[in-house]
Amino acid sequence: MNNAKKWFLIDGNRVVVASIFVIGTFLVTYGLTILGFITFRPESAVSTMFGSGIISGIFSLITITLTVNQMILSRVFGTINGLTDRIDGSLEFRHTVEDLAEQPTSPNQPDQFLVLIGETITERANAFETELDDANRVLKDDTDEYLSDVYAYAERVEGVEGTEDTLQIVATLLGPAYAQNLTATDRLLRKYEGKFSEAARTELEALFELIKSVAVARQFFKTIAIQQDLAQLSRMLAYTGGPVLLGTFVVTTMYTTLPSTTVAQPVLAEVVSLGIAVVFIPLSILLSYILRAASIARYTVSVGPFIPPEEQT
Repeated sequence: MNNAKKWFLIDGNRVVVASIFVIGTFLVTYGLTILGFITFRPESAVSTMFGSGIISGIFSLITITLTVNQMILSRVFGTINGLTDRIDGSLEFRHTVEDLAEQPTSPNQPDQFLVLIGETITERANAFETELDDANRVLKDDTDEYLSDVYAYAERVEGVEGTEDTLQIVATLLGPAYAQNLTATDRLLRKYEGKFSEAARTELEALFELIKSVAVARQFFKTIAIQQDLAQLSRMLAYTGGPVLLGTFVVTTMYTTLPSTTVAQPVLAEVVSLGIAVVFIPLSILLSYILRAASIARYTVSVGPFIPPEEQT
């Protein structure tokens, strides 16, 4: 995925992306008017379009907003047993990472937690490399490329440090690197079973668990990030609903019962094009957020060693 595409789909501020949609709507509508493909003259059907069709569309967006809220609330609510199981699962996962890192506790912040995993991967990889002495030269030759990839991945994981946006943390970890390293670690464990020293095998097994932990953390933080995005989407749709209805009312009342308008004919195309762009604001916001949620979901579908073709782009 190139940088421009990744910015548009994932990294870019959603308000900016929505603004691009709105500006594009205005330019396309106005351009078609200039070219004569559409008209906003007094005898056109603009008043009917705004008075019925567009208002119906706005109320459809309100329904979508309610559905989004329901999706968010369904994840927040739960029974005592269900919530207890979720907390216990999170604590068990944290304890696993803490044991591997030999730390009494782990950070609560997502970026710092991943940094801890990345640093531990580096430490365990160093310890594993140290255990491969000269007597195991054949093993060391086969593990050089593996260790190089693991060090690079650990550095990438540590690179999320200081990132306050949960979704940006997830975006940093997109791609098949975790699955490739997971498979490579498993291959070494199976290929040289009984040939590694006990200490070397212990370090390699720790690396396997740590790389799995990155995959689990990525999926968990993805869930949180998408929930936050949907909540923000719901709020923005609620904020823009009122102004858009007002704009629709204003454009409708511009057209009188007589074949005339309250706006001068020379600027009618600009005014109505602007009105259409304003009405398009809720839909553009919806599109910008849904594009990001769908893209994140598409590029982080896999949680195991299999790599769908979509995650390789």
